Amino acid sequence: MRALLISITIAVALSPLIRAQEESASPAERAKTYPEVPKEYEVGEDTISPDGRFAILYPVRDEDSNDASSSPPNVLARLKPYAVLEDVSPDNGPGWKNSRGEPKAKWNGNAIVAVWHSMKWGKEDLVVYEIENDKVKRTEKIWPEVVKIFDRDFKTRFLKKYPAEDGYTFVSDEDRAKEIEFEDHKLILNVFAENKPNLAPGPVWSAELYAVWDLDKAKFDKVDFKPGEISVRKPED
Repeated sequence: MRALLISITIAVALSPLIRAQEESASPAERAKTYPEVPKEYEVGEDTISPDGRFAILYPVRDEDSNDASSSPPNVLARLKPYAVLEDVSPDNGPGWKNSRGEPKAKWNGNAIVAVWHSMKWGKEDLVVYEIENDKVKRTEKIWPEVVKIFDRDFKTRFLKKYPAEDGYTFVSDEDRAKEIEFEDHKLILNVFAENKPNLAPGPVWSAELYAVWDLDKAKFDKVDFKPGEISVRKPED
């Protein structure tokens, strides 16, 4: 009995150390969990489908280089047996894990996934993929429709008054609301944009969109667009 108690005590004492070692494992060590994934890739652990079959892959970063252009593309892939379903790279080239432009994912079951890119200020380039028989059956590019709504207000309400101003930026604010959320076959979006998220002085434009995308119809069935008040931010003294 005493030997059993000693064994339990040792196991409890070692468990935090084992967890720490697992969390600090290198990409190469973690890749051993997915033996069929090519060595030039690492798996986005937070992008894995609920059944563990699919995930987004990121090219392994060369620590001596800041150029990802020569890296393999980001892909939505089946982990075992390994197969590429879709190239999900940003327009300007592959995105490393935990870097600007990296693709991220939210799953609706195991067959529908929303993929976007994490930019400097917020989420952009939202696309929904539907998977059937381990292939992408349908692609719904939602982001161009979002941009159209914001562009219309920015150009007609702001640029007419301040034509010398540049474009705007999509900004994430997790405290405001969940920005991308599935509800059955609907995708709920809360999107915010402004032209000076860095708090630079000058004319300030902002707007917010609450919308519901119908996955079956591949279009919005609800749009609530809220333009912000146009103001002028003064330089700090």
